[in-house]
Amino acid sequence: MADTRRERLERWSEHVDQLCDDGETVERRVDLEDATVVVTNRRVMAFTPSSDGPNFRYVDRPNVGSVSVETDDRLRQFCVGIVAAAVGVGLIETARAVRFTAYVPEFEPQGSDSVPGMNTVESLVDAALSAIETALLLLNWGIFLSGGVAFAVAIALLVRYVRSRSHRIVLRIRGDDDLVLPLGGADLEADRVPVLEAAIRPDTNGEGRTADDRSGGIAGGETRPRSDGPGDERDRTDRPGAEWLGDEESG
Repeated sequence: MADTRRERLERWSEHVDQLCDDGETVERRVDLEDATVVVTNRRVMAFTPSSDGPNFRYVDRPNVGSVSVETDDRLRQFCVGIVAAAVGVGLIETARAVRFTAYVPEFEPQGSDSVPGMNTVESLVDAALSAIETALLLLNWGIFLSGGVAFAVAIALLVRYVRSRSHRIVLRIRGDDDLVLPLGGADLEADRVPVLEAAIRPDTNGEGRTADDRSGGIAGGETRPRSDGPGDERDRTDRPGAEWLGDEESG
């Protein structure tokens, strides 16, 4: 059975090491509801199976600007949807309230028997009035259907507007298109955005260790060599064959 696109991407996200270059290592993995972000020591890799565009993108970490949660309102769609809904309702109510066929007059000739050829004229007039009545009936239905179409378009635009208000993570990329990741309610509650941003930012403490790690190491008994401490003299004299140059000079 052929794997779906989501299954293939999930397998790739579980084997990111195969996508890493020489010397590149994975530092952090952030799993969202509809996306997976992997941060290496060089790049940010994003797997988005539900995206309309590419399902995998990567960008160098120095090119990542701000990391923020945004909501795209698209007020233009909302306004157009409201106008379309008003037009649709107006057309439907017009078609229901106005019967255009009622304006077609009835033709009742008087004294037609005494006029030669009057039957032919009567038939032509009846045919013309019947055609006008049919055209007006079609116009009535056309207005009604147009109102229905306008109302359907309004619903589609409003639904799209509501969907566009969903939260998403936007990574501003310098020199390229922004990286957009879908963000669910569970992701917001779990505070995944600060975790992702902290993973992307460089380690300002140096050597991949945090300040807490270094302070904890010192408290735990780690020592550092000192050039002017009182123990230097003891260390030098304890070395086999060690002699002080100063003693040699003084002797």
